[in-house]
Amino acid sequence: MIRNYLKVAVRNVHSGGWYSALNIGGLAAVLAVSLLLFRWIQDELSFDRFHADARRIYQVNTHFGKGEDEYTSTSTPGPVAVTALREVPEVESAVRIGDYPSATFRVGAKTFTEKDNLAYADPNFIEIFNGFKVVHGNKKALFPLPNAVVLSEKQARKYFGTADAIGKTIIHVESNATFMVTAVLEDAPDNSSFRNDIYVNLAILKTLDRGKGGRPVDENWDDYGFGTYVKLANGADPSAVAKKLTSIQANMLKDVANPPEFRLQPLSEIHLHAVEGSDSADKQVRIMGVVALLLLSIGCINYVNLTTARATRRSKEIGIRKVVGADSRQLAIQLLVESILTLCLSLILSIWLLQGILPFYAGITGKSGRFSLFDPQVWQILLGTLTFCFILAGIYPAFLISRFNPTQALKGRSSQVSGASLRESLVVAQFGLATMLIVGTFVIGSQMRFIKDRNPGFDRKHTFTFDGRTFTPQIKQALIGESSIEGVSTSSDTPVNVLTGTISTDWDGKTRNRTLIMAQLNVDQDFIPNFKLRLIAGRNFRGAKAGSTSIILNETALKQTGIRDPIGKRFKLNGTEGTIIGIVKDFNITSIREPIMPLVMYSLPQQHYRVHVRTTAQLAPTAVNKARQLWKRYMPAYPFEYAFLDTDYNALYRSEERTGQLFNFFAGIALIISCLGLLGLTSFTTEQRTKEIGIRKVLGATVLNITTLLSKDFLKLVAIAIAIASPVSWFTMDQWLKDFAYKVEIQWWTFLLAGLVLMVTALLTICFQSVKAAMLDPVRSIKAE
Repeated sequence: MIRNYLKVAVRNVHSGGWYSALNIGGLAAVLAVSLLLFRWIQDELSFDRFHADARRIYQVNTHFGKGEDEYTSTSTPGPVAVTALREVPEVESAVRIGDYPSATFRVGAKTFTEKDNLAYADPNFIEIFNGFKVVHGNKKALFPLPNAVVLSEKQARKYFGTADAIGKTIIHVESNATFMVTAVLEDAPDNSSFRNDIYVNLAILKTLDRGKGGRPVDENWDDYGFGTYVKLANGADPSAVAKKLTSIQANMLKDVANPPEFRLQPLSEIHLHAVEGSDSADKQVRIMGVVALLLLSIGCINYVNLTTARATRRSKEIGIRKVVGADSRQLAIQLLVESILTLCLSLILSIWLLQGILPFYAGITGKSGRFSLFDPQVWQILLGTLTFCFILAGIYPAFLISRFNPTQALKGRSSQVSGASLRESLVVAQFGLATMLIVGTFVIGSQMRFIKDRNPGFDRKHTFTFDGRTFTPQIKQALIGESSIEGVSTSSDTPVNVLTGTISTDWDGKTRNRTLIMAQLNVDQDFIPNFKLRLIAGRNFRGAKAGSTSIILNETALKQTGIRDPIGKRFKLNGTEGTIIGIVKDFNITSIREPIMPLVMYSLPQQHYRVHVRTTAQLAPTAVNKARQLWKRYMPAYPFEYAFLDTDYNALYRSEERTGQLFNFFAGIALIISCLGLLGLTSFTTEQRTKEIGIRKVLGATVLNITTLLSKDFLKLVAIAIAIASPVSWFTMDQWLKDFAYKVEIQWWTFLLAGLVLMVTALLTICFQSVKAAMLDPVRSIKAE
């Protein structure tokens, strides 16, 4: 029996011609895209869960201030982990991870500059984060020596090729320190928050502190330079642990009027939920999940529409089967087998299509793009997706077609299975979903253009920056006066993304329990004119000697401190008394997702390491070459690396750019699939009305008359879809825009433009088939059966 079902199914799919091709091709396209989307979503939702004890691991966050001064950071003092292990019974283990500054390493005769892939870690790092596999070395003694270093497999290959890395040494060029490789870790998976390739034993910091005569990292409660992670005992209350840690710190900081408090965040939440409360990443995942379901739904709607439309062709076949004894259950099984066969063929084709779009996927998402059929998680996605499609696209058509009256069908009265109302509803749903995707594309594109075109308060055009290290003053002096260079300035950070902050500030009128987080930026006297910052009061810095105790605040800092007539007023920064000499107009120092922070600027040029060079579009290559020559003169052992600030600025919005690219792609797929379905339905409609078209032509109807007749009903459905989907689209994108402190307004013409795109595309699709039908010889049309 099953063999017979399958044989008939193969014959019907084959005889379906281009209807079958539309079904299989449309489903294959949405399956390929949806499978990748679901894979991405699965990665995002499973972040850091591959560690065996992930549910018991928490990140310790530090919460400063109250009210408008509130600020939460992932940075904690060094002693938190040590104290937690010693004094909090609920803590089974604790580890610190600190940012290792960018560095240049020498391996043999080669040098390598590393920037964002280095970190300090405690020796028990692998005990908590046991999802990382040690492929070489002793897992129990990951850092047996203070100068031990652990590499990822990728980094080991980069440094040593195929040779065994264990026991090999790498030289830290800046300090001439020697590190020994004691272990090699498996490359971190895509769903890991920790993607470092080099881990240095944090114990080396204890040696450095003692050598400098400073406070050891295990005792310095003022150094918020580490991420702290604790593994709690089963059943432990995270909030109770956080209160104990806060109480311990309060006892250590008795002189601080309003000490910060600690909060514990589950490891599994840190990727999608920012510590300051933003859930933009989680919202993006949910949006993409909805998009994946929308795309699948559009593909399934095509299948249902075309299958029910073609049911009239098979009405006599099914009628005869019923007359000779087949019951509804057997017919339903037959039709379900056909649906399963179509889905299987679509799946095979979709896997082939996947190979073509994997590079695109990897380029947008930054993930590896691996999609292996030997991966159990891949099969979870496959089975879930196929089940969704089978329920949506397979069961209803089988149920509908198998239950009609055979007597009516044999008499040629097949309207009862035509499902016209259903198809109209599904066309509305299909184009409604496409409308939502197109509106989303327009709004996201508009916001991205707003980000790129918006004046951030400083001029970043044609300015490149590089690390001048200890030779910053000499390099700056040598660059000044070059004909290809319009200006040179130095600072401790770039204006695109100021990463340093402080709570160590004081001013006249500040209450004792006030804790205000302020960004701080150390600049030279050329920084403000070079970036065309606007001073709205006071003056600029006047050099190193005069600027050492001079302070410039931004407008937000002035507002939040409440200082009146600020010029000449006292302002204490990091323990040093200073005087406010100017107020600078607000400029964005981070992403425009966040409100502008209060900023304090001071001038200690001897502590600068960033060099900023302003040039022009035409002279940029000459300016870069001049900077490279100077670099080779002062620092020949290091590779010269630079970046234009426009590139760094755009990198802040990589997530939004990725979302925009994905929406463009998905909206295009949705529009194509919807039009393929509409093409199939138009073809079916014209086929059903062939005689009517012939008679109308004999009576004098023109091609335009017939095209209009066949098109208007479908265009009416598209218009209804646009009207229904527009308010839903507005609400959805308005929620997305709320994650930005500065954003565009959703304009009415966005919906008009989306509607025009859909209407024109639908009209072209319908006219293609309608004109073809209207051009037929009326004699042949009237003879058609």
